[in-house]
Amino acid sequence: MTKIAILTDSGCGITTTEAKTHGIFVIPLLVLIGNETYHDGVDLQTQDVYQALRDGKYPKTSTPMYQSVEDMLRQIKELGYTEVLAIPLSAGLSSTHQSIRLAAEEVGISTTVIDVYSTCLIQKHVAIKAKKLADQGLNAREIEERLNRIIATSNTLILPDDLDHLAKGGRLTPLAASLANLLKIKPVLQLNKSTQGRIDVYAKIRTERKALEHTIETLHDTFEGKKVAIYIIHSAAGDRTQDAKRLLLEKGYDPNAIAVHDIAAVIASHTGLNCLGIQFIEEL
Repeated sequence: MTKIAILTDSGCGITTTEAKTHGIFVIPLLVLIGNETYHDGVDLQTQDVYQALRDGKYPKTSTPMYQSVEDMLRQIKELGYTEVLAIPLSAGLSSTHQSIRLAAEEVGISTTVIDVYSTCLIQKHVAIKAKKLADQGLNAREIEERLNRIIATSNTLILPDDLDHLAKGGRLTPLAASLANLLKIKPVLQLNKSTQGRIDVYAKIRTERKALEHTIETLHDTFEGKKVAIYIIHSAAGDRTQDAKRLLLEKGYDPNAIAVHDIAAVIASHTGLNCLGIQFIEEL
């Protein structure tokens, strides 16, 4: 009898309690602060990264050690699962995809890896949906097909605050950051299938207010009339989240469809503080 395990990583921001509640397996990604290496969600929480950023430190991130991925898959197999549906963060941001594929071959368990071309709450949303579909008795191919349909149109737009931090993290060139700061440009970044899951510049706006309005309008134009889940994600950017939520409500979105969450520790390590992201994904 087929028994499908759902596997994701800590880039989705799922807590240990949530993972246990939903029956989802989670691989912790690694965060390096100074000379110390931490397992995201295990011995390091999001607020710890925020504090390191406030202290002027620049956390770095790393994919999990191959052995830990293999150990997780062996554990899944020993628990009686016959297949794995893996939903790691975007292959454009991490090599975790490849580690899972290689470890699955070594362990000898059938594994399907889905690219969400994103991370954070879209990744978490897809993982939870995958688990529900598996519990309904759908096979891995059927689940993959359904999830790929909503992944293809999902979108993440990001409004960073600290461009210098993005530059130091390699997500923006130092020259681009310097020019943007000098010209007081507010870039809107995107992360979706069209960018192959890599962070790319979507628009360059003169003011923060107009950048937020442009972001909301872009997402609204794409998803108007569709049933969507909306996630406002941020790294200690409370005021900006309230502005974003108000604009979304003015567009007529159901307040119950809008959730506000912290950006996961591994992602905040790259975005810096006061970063705002808005994620839209169509409901199944």
